[in-house]
Amino acid sequence: MRWGGYSGQYYYDQRGKTIYLSNVGTKAARGNALEEQDADGHSTGSFQLGRALARQLMGTWRSPDGRRQLPVRLLERYEDAVQFQVEHWNLTRYLAPDSLRGPVGDSALFRGEYLRISLPQNPAAARRIARAMAPPFAAPRMVFYLDTLLRNRQLDQPAYSFIGQKYVVYNSNNLFSVVQFDSFSAEPESSYGSHEWTQGYTFDLRTGKQLNLADLLVAGYQPKLRQLILQQLRKFWKSYYTYDGVGRNGKLPASGFVVTGTGLQFTYDDRDEESLASPGPYHADREIKITISYEALLPLIKVAGPLASVLRERNLLPKK
Repeated sequence: MRWGGYSGQYYYDQRGKTIYLSNVGTKAARGNALEEQDADGHSTGSFQLGRALARQLMGTWRSPDGRRQLPVRLLERYEDAVQFQVEHWNLTRYLAPDSLRGPVGDSALFRGEYLRISLPQNPAAARRIARAMAPPFAAPRMVFYLDTLLRNRQLDQPAYSFIGQKYVVYNSNNLFSVVQFDSFSAEPESSYGSHEWTQGYTFDLRTGKQLNLADLLVAGYQPKLRQLILQQLRKFWKSYYTYDGVGRNGKLPASGFVVTGTGLQFTYDDRDEESLASPGPYHADREIKITISYEALLPLIKVAGPLASVLRERNLLPKK
């Protein structure tokens, strides 16, 4: 839930393509109305759901033209997933705290999100994930921690600001992937006004370990993976010529990766390409996201590794 509205996503196991959901108005007496769209923003249907009863929602799915209707029952299930809640922390620190005695000076801002993790079947794994995703301190100490952080930043940047958001993009098959998006003031000596950086995190829910590409892919995967990434980038350059050349050096992006229903997602930002430091004509986005499908990655994936359940779900495991 963000800014008073609801949004989410789902995918069909056999397809893996993400379908996006958002509420199309306030809650009505009959229940919740949700509209779904594909990645291009085209309507693919809508849900009319009743009130939540016994941790489940029931209702009807309708096609965009209303000709097809299907009954829907949504259940909470965490056998191979983690329960989480988004926790928001906001703090503004003024150089001149008493505005009644004069104009308020520059202020520093922190607006960040953390995830509270619950994994009752594996508390040790939950604690390991929480060290990366949860607030670093309990509530009383968090205020002191953030005030100290901003005070130190103000020594060089009186108007320093940081805005961070976390997006869960995969939570199934004992894999938990989170995208961290941060927008923050650049260093004083930098020519950038601010940075917009993305960082990917993927955890194995059986152990709590943060996974690397080497955990998912076979030894020597790098040349083939770079080739697959460049193929996707060339398609992107063809459609958006103002981004031509981003990622051309073949290096993997600094942001790492995340697991999605479709494949592995990689994001380029100004750490990888200086031209992404600021928007320009026909160049509004400051990041480039590309996804390499599981089908394309199949020769590189460890079939007995953490992605095995994902491949099985998609009927991609080699036949014995």
